[in-house]
Amino acid sequence: MNTRFSYLYRDAGNYKTHHDVVLTGHLEEAAVRRLLFEGELFIPHELGLPELQRAPFTADDHIWHELETIAPTADVPTDPRSAAELLASMEQASSAGWNETAAMRRWGLV
Repeated sequence: MNTRFSYLYRDAGNYKTHHDVVLTGHLEEAAVRRLLFEGELFIPHELGLPELQRAPFTADDHIWHELETIAPTADVPTDPRSAAELLASMEQASSAGWNETAAMRRWGLV
């Protein structure tokens, strides 16, 4: 069984862009949520996932993305990493404090 990891970007105007990846192996949502900022927010770049904002940034934009769902699937993986590897990346990013400054620099905001 594989895992579908679905997330979204929602700007201040509530415009949404969705994305998901299918990973090899099983991923528990509770294990992921404990690592996210406020239990739901993360910076995809730190996990090797696509950021969903569009350039140029406007006053409605920010760097955070939201976890939407984590669900088992029989679908073929779309990401070369395993669920365990994604979780390890998340643990590293979370323990380092989700680098907001680097993300803002990448988008030219600071």
